[in-house]
Amino acid sequence: MDVYIPTPDGQWVSEKFEQLAQTVQDYDHNLELRWIPPAHRTRDDKKPYVIWDNISNSPVLYASELDSPQDILANLFMADNVKGGNVLSRLDAHNAAAEALRLRAQLDEREAMKDKVAFLKGTPLHYIKMGRDDDGKIIKMDDTRRRI
Repeated sequence: MDVYIPTPDGQWVSEKFEQLAQTVQDYDHNLELRWIPPAHRTRDDKKPYVIWDNISNSPVLYASELDSPQDILANLFMADNVKGGNVLSRLDAHNAAAEALRLRAQLDEREAMKDKVAFLKGTPLHYIKMGRDDDGKIIKMDDTRRRI
């Protein structure tokens, strides 16, 4: 299931592309994934994503909504690879892109878990609902984290 994140101009972008943007930044701090609003797309293909080089202030590559984040990252890796025509290099780049995106998703999940733990640790409530047990009863914990 895709999750969408709002942009400052009121549009919605896929969470997968937000993770791709963070992964591109991890790969090279001088690059960033940008989303081009429909009114500002000047190319004939109307591709909504561009990886932008902040040093040269120019685009590195454009991507469509149909391109997967994994393919976009693999294309970025291949653009840096001097052996662009080598099939093995392309497979390595594709696998490296998949692993980089998997690690970014794992890191985001851990950050969310840290936030949840910090909230639960500091909550002033008398009890917290923690889900359901095997019998279907709601599990409640008091402020000292004892089951009630």
